[in-house]
Amino acid sequence: MMAEGGLLDSLEGVKDEIIRQKVLYEKLIVEQAQLVKTNSEREHRTKDFQDRFEKITEGLEQAKEQYLETIKSQKRKRDSLKQEEAELLEDLKGTETALEEQEIKEAEVEGATNLNTVVPKREVVFRGATVATGNPQLFDVKSRIKYPMEGGTALITFEDEIVARKIQSLQTHKVTLEGECYITVEAHPVQLTVPTLVQMDTRVCPRSILVSQLPDVDSEVILDKLEIHFGKRVNGGGEVASRHFQEDTRNAVLVFTDDKIAPGLTQKENHMVSFPKKLKHKVRVTPFVNGTITRVETEALACPRTVLLTGIPGVMDADCLQDTLEIFFQKGSNGGGEISNALYNPPGQTAVALFDQDTGI
Repeated sequence: MMAEGGLLDSLEGVKDEIIRQKVLYEKLIVEQAQLVKTNSEREHRTKDFQDRFEKITEGLEQAKEQYLETIKSQKRKRDSLKQEEAELLEDLKGTETALEEQEIKEAEVEGATNLNTVVPKREVVFRGATVATGNPQLFDVKSRIKYPMEGGTALITFEDEIVARKIQSLQTHKVTLEGECYITVEAHPVQLTVPTLVQMDTRVCPRSILVSQLPDVDSEVILDKLEIHFGKRVNGGGEVASRHFQEDTRNAVLVFTDDKIAPGLTQKENHMVSFPKKLKHKVRVTPFVNGTITRVETEALACPRTVLLTGIPGVMDADCLQDTLEIFFQKGSNGGGEISNALYNPPGQTAVALFDQDTGI
């Protein structure tokens, strides 16, 4: 049997233990509450982090999509700028080409405008009709037409158009020869193809010069002296490739091997050249202008005073037969009249008749 003091001590110990366990229990309850609270806060924070992560991920996806769209947009802009640049370069090339063509046209117009400064001085008499000023580059020129003649034909130009028309209207004529012999010829109108409009493009030859105001000396002597003078570098010249003398205008054309010579000589214009007998003569040097026919309009016209005779046999000397034809057609009894020109071409031969606007054949 346990003593009374020992029992009391045991109860007190149990009581203390109960109190201690109670304290521990309460402490555990508090810790449990804190743990629950901590878990709740952690869950809440985890959820918050998860929501933020999802938002950030969504934002990153949107940013990525925007970035890719921006790259595509910038690429489209870059391609558009490249296309625009290519079009601008093409337009620039077209503009440069147009400017070059315009400069060429302006140079041609300037050359045509200043044509009076690059041609030799020469007295000119205008005999054409005046026209409206809308096209000042129209000129009236006299026609010189080459007419091919067959063998056994003759051309007779009368002074009066009425006589020519009368001879043509009679058509057949019996021309009396020596004795009782005669020949039968037929009269026809002469159809000429006359130019009514001629257009030309002119250009200045870069290696050629035209020398005018030359002295009255033999043409070969002139060409020799000009080649000697303008062949010297001290005179601004150079090697002469070819030379030509224009008999109708008495001008000379020199062509150099180097295209840098002619511009310097034409810029100086007046040159003193030595000719025979120690004669110093001033000549004028201008650019040589060449032309190309770009348009020709023609019209068939009957020559009013000239008659074509056909079917003429070669029965006598050509000169004698031509005289016989002239005598026959001069007589008024044969329907003829005064003759200004006549030309006979015997059978088997060819000839070319030159028609002048004023004088006929």
